[in-house]
Amino acid sequence: MKHKLGMLLLGSAVMAGPAAAQNAASLLQAADKAIGAGAVNSVVYSGTGWMGAVGQSFATEGAGSDWPRTDFKSYVATIDYPSKSSKEEHVRVQGNNPPRGGGFVPLQGEVKTTNFVNGNYAWNLNPQGQANPQPGAAQYRQFLISLSPHGFIKAAQQAANATVEDRYYVRQDRTVKVVGFTTMGKYRVTGEFDKDNLLARVITWVPDPVLGDMMVEIRYGDYRDVGNGAKFPFRIHAHQGDNSLVPGGHNWMELRVTDAKVNVPDAAVAVPDNVRGAPPPQQRVVATKLGDGVWLMGGSGANSVAVEFKDFIAVVESPANEARSNAVIAEIKKTIPNKPIRYLVVTHHHFDHLGGVRTYAAEGATVITDERNKDYFQKVVLGPQSRTLDPDRLSQFPFAPTGPGPLTLQTFSDNYAISDGQRSIMLYHVDNLNHAEDMLVAYLPQDKILINADLYGPPPAGGTLANVNLNAVALFRNLKRLKLDVAQHVPIHGNPGPNADFERIVGPVAARTPAPGGG
Repeated sequence: MKHKLGMLLLGSAVMAGPAAAQNAASLLQAADKAIGAGAVNSVVYSGTGWMGAVGQSFATEGAGSDWPRTDFKSYVATIDYPSKSSKEEHVRVQGNNPPRGGGFVPLQGEVKTTNFVNGNYAWNLNPQGQANPQPGAAQYRQFLISLSPHGFIKAAQQAANATVEDRYYVRQDRTVKVVGFTTMGKYRVTGEFDKDNLLARVITWVPDPVLGDMMVEIRYGDYRDVGNGAKFPFRIHAHQGDNSLVPGGHNWMELRVTDAKVNVPDAAVAVPDNVRGAPPPQQRVVATKLGDGVWLMGGSGANSVAVEFKDFIAVVESPANEARSNAVIAEIKKTIPNKPIRYLVVTHHHFDHLGGVRTYAAEGATVITDERNKDYFQKVVLGPQSRTLDPDRLSQFPFAPTGPGPLTLQTFSDNYAISDGQRSIMLYHVDNLNHAEDMLVAYLPQDKILINADLYGPPPAGGTLANVNLNAVALFRNLKRLKLDVAQHVPIHGNPGPNADFERIVGPVAARTPAPGGG
């Protein structure tokens, strides 16, 4: 009894030791026969379900920590194994999902996405139907092909290091066969096979700027015959970003397949000429002066703002990833020489705004964020997560735990000031917002500049916005509550604009929108 209780405390599964590993060839042969993988050259499947916005949770823990969902109005995927190509098309709508997180929500109308990969080339279609190169996505999309049921078996059979072990699930009193191998030179993949030799679950890890080696889990069920001696799962459920340190479901996708066909003619996708001839991506940083000692570091889809103080520099936001942040840091040092970057202000915890946090921490900057993020930043973002797939500066050049390292994290509840006695940056928590519970705005009183992320993107001067979302309304009400004298709005996404336009565009919408709680 004591031994059995010990197993339960250790987890829901008991694995045979490495000595029990054996060649996986016979199991993979049986699995190949079970779903006809060897005879499948292509597969096209469609269905409905939902997708979670990875990294866009409302909160870092608790009920709001799962990825917010939008519904698939339609979903079609095509995989051609010989050409190593795939095409994914889906149309998303908000559906009946609570409007929390996931960008400017609820979604307005329909959002169509079409993405492709062929070998080392990846691209999307823009709204005009033109191919837009996505070189950074090629390896990941290529890897996803090998995580499909037929693709997993093909990749495992080709791997020289595939082994199989028995895993006993204590809570379910059942044993499964687990195949593990390394593919594409870096990705470790395991797959669980049930008693009928059907692939039931795939677990792997992919590099992420925030989580490091981020876990991906895909479950396959409800296999059905789809012709040509092949089977395909009609239920697919996936997770991304599960971490024992961070509570939450972290559900990425649920797909209820309605139709699947194999060996469809002309399934391979051709690489457009402009994608094949696209130059390598460059990190372009454009420094624009907003005021005396205040610089917008733009040139990409997301901005940073550098503020010069007497003896140091403070930066608001580190979006995207380490490559982007390294380029921004280099431009900041060029624009404001001979001063250290002492502070990084993080507006909220969404992954597209956290990608460079560790880069600034490695630079020696203290990270300032909302108190609600304290555990998450200490344990996860700045914590010792495994980063073997894509090591970053902080993992390669860590601070000694016993050394004189910087005060890495500074948190606050309602407001906080960065000041040298002459210039200040005032940080304020944004109340009654459905986008992220930890959202803050940065206000420069000497310059009357307000910096926001995801709340309001100014149109061209004198223009208007097609839709004024509830985030902008919340910002409007918070500025009135805080009595801030704003002259210029500087967004993390988009271009600066005058407060007069903000008042003209958002004010009337706020006036006719009920306040939270019906007030």
